[in-house]
Amino acid sequence: MILTVIKSTNYYFNPIMKKLFLTLFMSIFVWITGFAQAQDLNSALKFIKAGNTLREVKQYDQAEEYLNKALNIVRNKEKYWEAATYENLGFLYRDQENIIEAGRNFQKAIEIYHSLRMTMSEKALTQLMSGLKDTEELFAGIDIGSKGVKLSIIGVSVSAKKGLTYSLKKSMSINTEPSALSAAAIKETALAVKDLMDTATIKNSVITDRLFVVMSSGLKQATDKAPGKEAELIAAIRDVVKNPNQKVDVISFEDEAKYGALSMIVPELHLSSSIMDIGGGNVKGGYLLNRSKFEAVNFPYGTKAFGKIVKTKYPEADLKGYIAGVDTEIAPVREEMALEMNRRVGLKNRKNVYLLGGIAFVMNTLLHPERAAIIGRPVEVSLEDVKKFRQMAVSNYEELITPDFGKIADPIVKQIAEEDVKLITTKLYNNQDIIAGATILETIMKEYARDGVQKRFYFIKGGDVAWISGYVFKLISDDYLVKKEL
Repeated sequence: MILTVIKSTNYYFNPIMKKLFLTLFMSIFVWITGFAQAQDLNSALKFIKAGNTLREVKQYDQAEEYLNKALNIVRNKEKYWEAATYENLGFLYRDQENIIEAGRNFQKAIEIYHSLRMTMSEKALTQLMSGLKDTEELFAGIDIGSKGVKLSIIGVSVSAKKGLTYSLKKSMSINTEPSALSAAAIKETALAVKDLMDTATIKNSVITDRLFVVMSSGLKQATDKAPGKEAELIAAIRDVVKNPNQKVDVISFEDEAKYGALSMIVPELHLSSSIMDIGGGNVKGGYLLNRSKFEAVNFPYGTKAFGKIVKTKYPEADLKGYIAGVDTEIAPVREEMALEMNRRVGLKNRKNVYLLGGIAFVMNTLLHPERAAIIGRPVEVSLEDVKKFRQMAVSNYEELITPDFGKIADPIVKQIAEEDVKLITTKLYNNQDIIAGATILETIMKEYARDGVQKRFYFIKGGDVAWISGYVFKLISDDYLVKKEL
């Protein structure tokens, strides 16, 4: 408008006037911009005050809305008030006992206070955040495997120094033979899933949104050979839990093995260790290259799967004939395993080997019942143990499944051992299953020991829920990190 007036009056627009005009124009522009920013900041402060007032009267949803409005105004513009908003969001989530979100927001506030050199605010909030470490939030994962359904409940805590950490709080399983994929097996499996979901949500107070249901790679291997069965199983689960939208994830063998390794191997041994999980449907394993990269192997010869191959080829065989069939059918399996394992340098050159899976549990329980109470910690096993285990399964089964409990002095350990043996003989594996699994286990350990560095083998009781615990924690961690970057 000013230019139009000047032009219309034919006023002589000399360089001095031009400079004065531009200075005036920029001053007006700066004043208008500053006024707008001041107005925005004033609005943000009103939103923060409203959010805190609503938090005090427990109107949490509205409080979150107002604080996020404030954050949208000050983010990357007013660093102090951005930190203050994150701090107040942290208080909001703390009051709702959502320690993960509280910790995430407190952490962002701490980082900004540190960048502003506001030492007192940084220290005070760090000290406040340390109080969250004693509080845990519960999450749960349900693993639908080839032999049965397992529940893992984990407690997740957050701290300024370590970020998110977790610990296994409870695990249990129900053996239903899902890989049979019969109508009865599918129904029984769906009911088991519901039972474990109720255990998590009703008996252990896990919020429904923090419960994950996952189909293992071993069961996926079975459903891939039976078109329509995967959809039938998922539909049965949704029907039983009365939720047509119940999510059932399917995990790959690579991720299953990786999560098992991350859960069961301490970080300082990541680069000197490998893992092999002998499940009912498949054998999966490998080694970590770093926390995100994993070199994986997979063989479709789990304990039940390999036994089924033998039974299918020798349907009329008695026990002696079955053993002969196992000895015959293991030959091509051994060649396949040797080929794949030799291609993975880490399997040959890493000295620590962690064994997971049902058959490793059976061997440790029957040969070493005195170890029954050692849970979550590695115990060493040897190739000689495996050879003895297989030999007894073949020629002296009754002695194998009746270990001498009299040598166990501690009555609690003795009781655990007796319960484990009862579980094995009544619900887990029969004689033929153990022969098949022991043969697979012996084949793997011999291939490991054939060349490369000298190996040390370890079994971890409780490792059967390692991957589902790792899977759940990975989902939580990824969500935490994504939100932390926002």
